[in-house]
Amino acid sequence: MAKTKSRTGALMKGLFAILFGVLLVAQVGCGKKEEAAVHSRDAGKLALTVMDVHDQTHDLRQHLGKVVIIDFWDTWCGPCKREIPHFVELYDEYRDDGLEIVGVAFGRHGKDKVRAFGEQYKINYTNAIFNEEAGAMFGRPRSIPTTFIIDRNGQIAEKVTGFRPKEYFETRIRALLEAS
Repeated sequence: MAKTKSRTGALMKGLFAILFGVLLVAQVGCGKKEEAAVHSRDAGKLALTVMDVHDQTHDLRQHLGKVVIIDFWDTWCGPCKREIPHFVELYDEYRDDGLEIVGVAFGRHGKDKVRAFGEQYKINYTNAIFNEEAGAMFGRPRSIPTTFIIDRNGQIAEKVTGFRPKEYFETRIRALLEAS
């Protein structure tokens, strides 16, 4: 019986080591993909086209010269639901000063659900659906919300993962608006 327990323990340790190794290799691979995506984003200067929930096409290059918030989210995400009202307020307060916000929903439950969510939350900025082009430019965020703050030159000033209060974004927006 003792030999069986020690063999089982040794087998479990071996399997754990293999699993850990596989996860480590997968993590390194994801990091390299993300680095490549960052490089293509910087070269692209907002060269991204998205389709909003009303089937209108938006070319983000039209926002060069503005501070742009690109927020990756979805309707089922609790932190996203807490953050979106802050973006609605920030857009009201700073759009005339040169702020643009683009919400990019993954739309796991469909475009109609994203559209209804936008109406319920009174989203006043571009509310788009994630596409392959967005994935190529920004990668596929590992968690949401993931928000990119883009400066007036089209360069990523900051990538923010997870919920942040309104004041966090307001401080960064004001600094970038005043920098020009």
